[in-house]
Amino acid sequence: MAQRQVSDDHALHFLASEGYLPLALADHPDMVEAYTRLFAQTSEYFNLPPDSPEKTNYQAASGAAASEEGYSQIPNEKCIMTVKTSTHCPAPLRHELQTAWNLTGAFMQRIMTAVANTLALHPDVFSPFVRPCVALPDSERTPTLVRMFRYDRPRGPGPKVNAEKHKDLGLLSLVVGRSPGLQALDSRTNAWVSVEEPSNLAPGSLTRSGGLTATLLAGETLAFLSRGNYRAGVHRVVCAPSAEDAGDPYRFSIVYTLRAAPAPLFTKDFESRVVGEFGPGERVEGESSVVMFEKIMRTHWNVNAAPSVRDEQRRKFEGKGGNGGQDVADRPERASG
Repeated sequence: MAQRQVSDDHALHFLASEGYLPLALADHPDMVEAYTRLFAQTSEYFNLPPDSPEKTNYQAASGAAASEEGYSQIPNEKCIMTVKTSTHCPAPLRHELQTAWNLTGAFMQRIMTAVANTLALHPDVFSPFVRPCVALPDSERTPTLVRMFRYDRPRGPGPKVNAEKHKDLGLLSLVVGRSPGLQALDSRTNAWVSVEEPSNLAPGSLTRSGGLTATLLAGETLAFLSRGNYRAGVHRVVCAPSAEDAGDPYRFSIVYTLRAAPAPLFTKDFESRVVGEFGPGERVEGESSVVMFEKIMRTHWNVNAAPSVRDEQRRKFEGKGGNGGQDVADRPERASG
């Protein structure tokens, strides 16, 4: 598994078939600096006292939507700060987050154009759903978000699963890490690949990237709009004990999740000699993309909700014959072609 430029057709073919793609953040030096600064601010933010106004004033909703916006903590597992707008972003994070968001948004926009080309679609076919998400909005939310994570490492001798296997809901996600933990499922061997381990990275890329890793993940929305030509990447987070990671009690990661902005959706715009034709139950003729996203969302449970909430969600899905997990788990893959 080697890191490649995203503009490389071979790299996009790997992303399409596996649902994930390791990147060298050093190929985008402005992003290395931006994420290095944002990690520093994120660490300071999570270290604030629980009753700090910067946490209490941005407390996330409880229940299934807990990870959609604001600050939440799952004891002995992780802390999460999710941002969708600058006005609902704690002041200590705002400047660095805006810089990282805007750089990543432009980067994702270029990738989506390249994805359209691999599908023999018009290069701007994704633009109505991506353009509103490129810059951090001031107050008007889109579904796109940035999640900052601080995962608790296990105190025992073995590794700990901090996020069960799942698929993201959107178009693409960029996971930037500061230490290993992200694992992706290899579709050919059905084995987990520790994509952030130095042994799985291109020689020298970790040093050139300032110790940061970057992994691109395809989401369920892209899988739908490409009719399975791009597979949604199955992944999880597994943290090693702190003793195995230089005594660091936490693993930090920052995830930019590109979700389709509200706009009229016509699935015929996504048909081509590569994609094929959408079936009667798949066609959309002018409905808002929000309707598509909500349909996808209803087939998943939330791995970032409190354990009691996600267990209840899982039981409901299993009772209905479903088994998906949100931003998850194992729904049958859509057939290609």
